[in-house]
Amino acid sequence: PGNREVAPPKMETLTDGQALEGLRLTIRNYGLRYRGNPVGNNAEITAALRGDNPNGAQFLEGLVVRVNGNGELVDGWGTPYFFHQLAAQEMEIRSAGPDRALWTADDLVTR
Repeated sequence: PGNREVAPPKMETLTDGQALEGLRLTIRNYGLRYRGNPVGNNAEITAALRGDNPNGAQFLEGLVVRVNGNGELVDGWGTPYFFHQLAAQEMEIRSAGPDRALWTADDLVTR
């Protein structure tokens, strides 16, 4: 139960909070498989989720995700998500929200 992979919902019909939760589940599934979260900046984490990992596993396959020209996962406002590694299997994911500025009151955050 606690260690089973969970299918994240498709992102095209989600609210921004639901999309953030889907991303959290995707990273959780990566962590369960590799006993640790993907590391690096947004583009490196996105690459790992897209198959640049030890087994070439596709964690974003079948999901509609938003990726900018720099290869970064972006929120519904087109702003790159901010990933902060808290522990080997715990990561904070932050969306800048509608004002498109990080660290303001409208940010969406999950762990």
